[in-house]
Parts: sequence; C-alpha cells; structure tokens
Amino acid sequence: MNVNNTNNAQNQNSKSDYMNYKYEYNKVQLTDLESKYIYIPISIIANNKLDTKRVSIFSYLRIHSGLNDLIGFTIPDLVTWCGMKPNNREGKTNDKFLGIIDDFVKAGYLTYLTKTDKNMYMKCKFDMEYYYKQCSEGYAAIYLDELQKIMDYKNLQGNSIDNAVILLVLAYFRNKIIRRPNELKPEERTLDGIIQRRERLPEAIGNNITTIAKEIGLHKQTLSKAIDILEYDLKMIVTDRAYRVKNEDGEFRTLPTIFANAYKRENKYLLDTGSDYSRIEIELKAENLKQYYQDYKIDKRKRKTKQNKDERSEN
Repeated sequence: MNVNNTNNAQNQNSKSDYMNYKYEYNKVQLTDLESKYIYIPISIIANNKLDTKRVSIFSYLRIHSGLNDLIGFTIPDLVTWCGMKPNNREGKTNDKFLGIIDDFVKAGYLTYLTKTDKNMYMKCKFDMEYYYKQCSEGYAAIYLDELQKIMDYKNLQGNSIDNAVILLVLAYFRNKIIRRPNELKPEERTLDGIIQRRERLPEAIGNNITTIAKEIGLHKQTLSKAIDILEYDLKMIVTDRAYRVKNEDGEFRTLPTIFANAYKRENKYLLDTGSDYSRIEIELKAENLKQYYQDYKIDKRKRKTKQNKDERSEN
C-alpha cells in the first residue's frame, strides 16, 4: 500500500474504538427502512433466461411475505408496484408477470395455494428451506430504503430505463462486491493487521461492462445507463475506469472498470460512507489488478468528465 492509502487507512481507523482492535469500524444503528433488508439469491440474479424484472418481482414477494411465509396479492398490484400499468390483454403485462411467478414456482421457491389468475387475488407460499439453500450459494442483501428509492425513481433526463433493470444491476453488484466482516480475527487485531486485511480484501470488483451485460442479460448501453443512475442519481455505487493500454499489435485494449459500494452496511448498522470509504476501496482494488494488468491505472479524467456532465445536466 502506498503512503496515501496507509494514511487513509489510519484515518479510517481513528473513527473507531480500537481499545482491543476487535472491530474494523464503529457501528451506527440504522432505523426504519434503512435497518431492514431482504436477500435475493444469486440463482435469481444470474438467471438471464428469466425476464429482467425477476429481481423486482422476487423482492415484492419477499417483502409481502407474512406469517407462515404466505403471500396474498394480485398481479395488477404487483405490476403497479413495479412502476408499470396493468394490461390484462393476452400476452401483455399481466400475463408476463404471471409467467415469471410460474418460473419461480417451477424452480421450487414458491407453491401456489390458489388458482392462478392474472387479475384476481392469489395466494402463494415460500419454501423457506429451498430459499435458504439457494441463498447459501450466494445472495445480494438489498435494504428496503434502497428498494423504495429505486422503485420510486423517475429519470428526469429523458433516458428511458426500466426501474426493475436498475434494481437488477444493484443486486448484481451487491452479490459480487464481497464485504469484509466488521469483526476482526485475532491475528488481524493490530493496525498493520487491519491495513493488510484491506489490501488483501478490497471491497470492490473489476469487470468489463460487456461481460456484466452478458452475465445478467442486458444490452451494454442499458447496463451503462443503469450504472450511471446508481452512481450519480441514487448514490449507491461508485465507479472508476482505467486508462486504455495498447497491445503488441498496436490495438487499444479496454481494462476492467472498478465498482464499489458508496457506503458500507452490515446487518442493521452503518459502518462507513463517503469517498474516504469507496475511493480507498477502489484504489486498493486497482493495486490488486496490477497482478493481472501490469499497466493498470485509474483514469481520473473520466471521473471528472462524468461529474461535469452530471453537473451540466442539472443546470
């Protein structure tokens, strides 16, 4: 780690109570929707054979699950919650949403307790044993305040994009960006131990837009729009792009973009937020990527270009 990163890590440490170096961060209690969250299994997020509304519909079913894991709802209510207008014509919106729920039933997540109907009241039951088994293979934790902000989001810049796509993209990053547990292992409970832990396990990922788009079943331009909204409008993620490098054949190569969360939460607590958190994690990931890309370097000019563009659009 370079001197600046070391100093930043020490500054981060100064926020916390390190009487015994048991935790990396102080914990700030979250309240209301900020303290509540749901798990979306990776088998839902990564199944690009399903519709792009798959995470939104699954989220609706999870947050409306009541006693005994039962869900009572109508397709029109579900469609409206997802920010769309119900349409009960054959093959239209209501049928498509019901088809996605059928896919969840076939996969084993749900059981129908009533006759299916694209207009009338229906009841389902979650198979929690199967749900938790799928979560054990990987999941995304989505907080209810984040869910509400995304589903209420209205793009004022005229770039039409489905809010369900924005939620799908956030769920992808939440699954891929592995968070360090706040509690330190005994061998990590020193200042050097904490710094080395951050160097080894930066909370950021490096990947190409084209690769991510293929993984979750989106067009790369649609994915780029969703990423911009999550970063500049909703302030949920932070990104940095690298300088392009020239191959031996003289062609330029685009290196992975780095993605980090804009803040760090664990269970019902806020642990850190702001650029002191996200940009440090990105810089640490950039250092790690030099193992695979010798010339990897963050292009801060692209960051400024995006910020300036965003500022101009607000004026």
